Amino acid sequence: MDWPQLKLMASNPDRNEVPGEELVWIEDKILQFAIPDLPPGNYTVTIHDDKGPPGDTVYSVLETTAYVIFPPVWPFVFRSNQTQFNLRVLPVK
Repeated sequence: MDWPQLKLMASNPDRNEVPGEELVWIEDKILQFAIPDLPPGNYTVTIHDDKGPPGDTVYSVLETTAYVIFPPVWPFVFRSNQTQFNLRVLPVK
């Protein structure tokens, strides 16, 4: 799935109407997406978090450079920008 198929929302109810592109990096977020039709089975879902808005390499470089200059955020920058979870699709009854 690509960015247009996803909905990124703030977990804070007061910020529900803020577009996903305007959420700040440190706030908690909810990623909403529709699960495609899949045959029954166990799947591993991987979510990759690229730096910056999709396709904006200048922003990505500037954001990463700013993080590197500010050492307290190093544990967040120098790690894998992805997460995984298991998804089980059950047969239709």
